[in-house]
Parts: sequence; structure tokens; C-alpha cells
Amino acid sequence: MTAVSGAPRRVLVTGASKGIGRAIARLFRTEGFTVLGTSRTPSGLADAVEGVEYLRLDLRDSASIDDLVLRAGPVDILINNAGESQVWPAADTPLDKVRGLFEANLFGQIRLMQGLLPGMTARGHGLIINIGSMTGKFAVPFQSAYTASKFALAGYTWSLRNEVRDRGVDVVMLEPGHIRTGIAPDVYAVPGSPFRTKLDIVAATRARHVSGGSAPDVVARKALKIARSRRPRPFYASGGKAPLMVFARRLFSNRFVENLIRKIYGL
Repeated sequence: MTAVSGAPRRVLVTGASKGIGRAIARLFRTEGFTVLGTSRTPSGLADAVEGVEYLRLDLRDSASIDDLVLRAGPVDILINNAGESQVWPAADTPLDKVRGLFEANLFGQIRLMQGLLPGMTARGHGLIINIGSMTGKFAVPFQSAYTASKFALAGYTWSLRNEVRDRGVDVVMLEPGHIRTGIAPDVYAVPGSPFRTKLDIVAATRARHVSGGSAPDVVARKALKIARSRRPRPFYASGGKAPLMVFARRLFSNRFVENLIRKIYGL
């Protein structure tokens, strides 16, 4: 059971200090939900959402996740939004950087779900919305680690959904397109990398797409719609050209899509 009329409405939004997470926290608070938001440094927030209780969370730190679970108390809706982005060459990026990204974008999310799911299943109701990305369906060059983490999160979400649905818990993947978050990715290449020129082209193209993308409020409204749905679907697309891209993905071959992505990114 999700947060329909009369049901409990206690929401935890990770990464609620900026971008999509902040927009979600603000909208849910406006709509009468009790909202807990997370930030790496909640005490230093200059633009906190009024009425939102901020708690510390570092998804790369398992102790921080466990502490959040204890401090948050009962949570009816978890919106897993916090994460990191990157633009790196796959061939010469140190594996430690890849592992770190997976800690933030996958393993940390999993640990948080594992911490909150027992309470949801015991109460017989709950909703988890995992915020992914269109890169979870369209592999973008020089974002291999980010793309892989989003593909993995999508698969985990769908599998988990079928494990807990008979316990009253819904699990949903919400995949935004280009959103004007103002959050820059980590751009990295080893000195003298032969991939640097193409990496810079992709990074610049991505920045243009993001600056011309949808406002974070578009994703927030979709998350609210999911929270109010009695039978939410497994996957939702939101923002930018995401819904059109998902529709087109059903019609065209992998080779066509691959060539289109190369053309879009100037490769």
C-alpha cells in the first residue's frame, strides 16, 4: 500500500539539499507529507526547505547509512535520489574511482533499502522510489560507470519489486531525462589520455543538454503521482525527452540507437 488518502505519509528523500531531491522534498512537504531530507552536511545548508527535517547521510559510508536508519524511525516512503555522476574514459580510469561511484549509486542505495524494508514489511505497507536516469536505458559514452550503476539499480529495483509486493511494499524506478539540477559531474582523465579530446566533446555536449533540460519540479510531480497511485508501474520516465526516448527505444534496433547516440554526442 502506498501513500493514498488515509495512509501513513512519512517520507525520506535522500539528496534533498539541491536539484531533484530538493524539489521532491519541497513538493511533498507542501502536499502535507512529513518529510525527512538528507545531506552530507545538513548543519551547513544555506537554503533548507522549510518544514523538512534534515539528517546526515553519506552513501559511501556504511556507518552513516546505519545511523540514518536509526535516526529516521518509521519510514513509509523512501525516495532514493542521492548519487553521483561522472564523465571518464572507461579504459584508463582507476578502478577505485569506479568502486566509489558504485558505493554512492548502487551499494549505498541497497544498504539503505535493506535498513528500511524490515519496518515496511512488518507494517504491511511501504513505497520505494529509486531515482535512476535515462542512461539506465541508453548507454552514454564516457559515462560507463554511471551508466552501469543505473542499469544495475534498475535491475535490482525490478527484482526487489517482485520479492516484496505481497508484503504490501511497492518498488518503482523513476528515470529522468536531462534535468537542470546545476550539479556538475566528476570529469576525469589520466594525464596524456588518448581519449581526452572525445571526453571533452561529450562533457560539453552533456552540459548543453542539461542546461536546456526540464526543471527538477517535473520529476517531483511525477514522484508525487507515483506516491498517490494505488498500483504504481515498475518504471516511469520524466523530464526532458525521456518519455519520447523510451517510446522510440521500443521501435528501433540496438544498432540504430547506438549510431544515434554517437551522432548526438559528436562522436
